[in-house]
Amino acid sequence: MGEREKQYSGTISYKKLFTLMEQKNIKKRDLREKYKISPTIVNRLNNNSNVAVDTIMYLCEILECQPSDIMEYIPTK
Repeated sequence: MGEREKQYSGTISYKKLFTLMEQKNIKKRDLREKYKISPTIVNRLNNNSNVAVDTIMYLCEILECQPSDIMEYIPTK
């Protein structure tokens, strides 16, 4: 099975995630060590790459927030 061609042109930004983490005094290291999120996933968040919905749900649980509080879709101009 080949990979499905992406049907969108915009990008996702997790800038809000890192701002919220800073406000709540949670470091990227905490995501890896305390919350057991793999370094690969932390790296994907850092690089605004795709992550699974269950990762978003877990981050919302950790930060007591909604997905829109930690991520933003940025349409192509």
